[in-house]
Amino acid sequence: MFSVNFAKAEDFEIIKKIANECNLKGTLNFLEEIFMIAREDKPFGFISMKVENNNAIITNLAILPSYRDKGFENLMVRVVLNHALDMGLENACVNIPFYKDFFVN
Repeated sequence: MFSVNFAKAEDFEIIKKIANECNLKGTLNFLEEIFMIAREDKPFGFISMKVENNNAIITNLAILPSYRDKGFENLMVRVVLNHALDMGLENACVNIPFYKDFFVN
């Protein structure tokens, strides 16, 4: 069953492996960002956001190739945006060049 949960410290090595396998460029800032990890029978992706000036900024989204194009990206974004709303944040944006076209209205 598919689930997206807040990442725990023990998930960070898995997140690094997924980022590496997905050729994700840039750094993963585990101290300043909120990470959520996606699982089915095993972890297959993650999403992260940071909060600045009462705004949620989605900074990373990585899905292993065998799980892409199945709607997981959209679901993960919805989960993190719902969390941002629960936090009382007023706005959200995406700062991921690779997914720029994916998020355009």
